Amino acid sequence: MRKLLFVLAAVAGLLATALVIAPAQWVASTLKNATGGRVELADASGTAWNGSAVLVLASSPDPAAPRATLPERLSWRLSPWSLIVGQLDLTVTHPSALTQPLAVRAPLLGGGEATLNATTLRLPASLLIGLGAPWNTVRPGGILLLTWDRLQIGSDRIQGNVSAEWQYASSALTPVSPMGHYRLQTNGVWPGTQLDLLTISGPLELKGSGTIAAGGRLRFTGRAQAMPGTDPGVKAQLTGLISLLGRRDGEGALLNFGG
Repeated sequence: MRKLLFVLAAVAGLLATALVIAPAQWVASTLKNATGGRVELADASGTAWNGSAVLVLASSPDPAAPRATLPERLSWRLSPWSLIVGQLDLTVTHPSALTQPLAVRAPLLGGGEATLNATTLRLPASLLIGLGAPWNTVRPGGILLLTWDRLQIGSDRIQGNVSAEWQYASSALTPVSPMGHYRLQTNGVWPGTQLDLLTISGPLELKGSGTIAAGGRLRFTGRAQAMPGTDPGVKAQLTGLISLLGRRDGEGALLNFGG
């Protein structure tokens, strides 16, 4: 009996040690499988509980699909002790993409809400190319800022103010750079999210409004046009891009996404 207890204790010790030193590649493999290969953690190092990797976005699992890589490595810390009591306690940091560490707290079993602390996510707009069409055609440049206050995420509802900005916006479809600075504001709830797009500055004006209903159904209408008073030469250089953004309407184009 004593020998059996000793063997069981040794096995338990080995299992505990294996979990503690579980390689970061486990996290990378799990995330890749869960997202169908669209989100990858490349060159993962460290352990599942304290590791780092390079974030890669892809439009599909196809190896030939467009991919975009986030500069610098992101790091994560996952508390194994919280998992024991059924709670996810994850902290993600990045030297340039996150203004402060992103803390994610969520119950592993149903019936509760996940929370994300307030932060700002700063990304190169070129990262969108990895999502495929239409971004791999537009080939955007500039900086994307996604800012939110404390988010509460339930099984069928999200609460928390979220806004997005596209600064120093550019596109491979026009030599005008920057072509503008844009902001997308929400009313802080989902479903029933209200969207408002406005132009802060720049020769290309983008404006519109829309909604995101349950199931992620997007409806958005707006207009793209050169700002009044824009230099005729600059206006001519924006014509091709405006034509690709929507159905021509006079000197502008009508934006219409969803149904």
